[in-house]
Amino acid sequence: MRVQFTVNDKEWEKLMGFAKEKGYPDVPSYCKDASLKERSYATMWKTVVKKISEMPSGTKFALRDLIQTPPSNLGVKLYNHQEELKITVNDQKDSLKTNTFTKI
Repeated sequence: MRVQFTVNDKEWEKLMGFAKEKGYPDVPSYCKDASLKERSYATMWKTVVKKISEMPSGTKFALRDLIQTPPSNLGVKLYNHQEELKITVNDQKDSLKTNTFTKI
């Protein structure tokens, strides 16, 4: 099921500020958590960022190595933030057909 709503530029900027302030990787993740008040993507994202920052260069990993049973859309966030996280996606997927990454 999909839930959508429209915001103007000023509202979008406000939402981006809230998301960044709370440590979310993007506005949709922030809005979902704010609406459902259940699972915290901010907490999961902070864990991912921290663990990657502590890795030595050349370390290969999958998202599931960082967080137990991660939601698939968190993998999309990881993929979209490669430059910021100083990681690169590997050409070949692992045996579970999951993207793996290397810390640069």
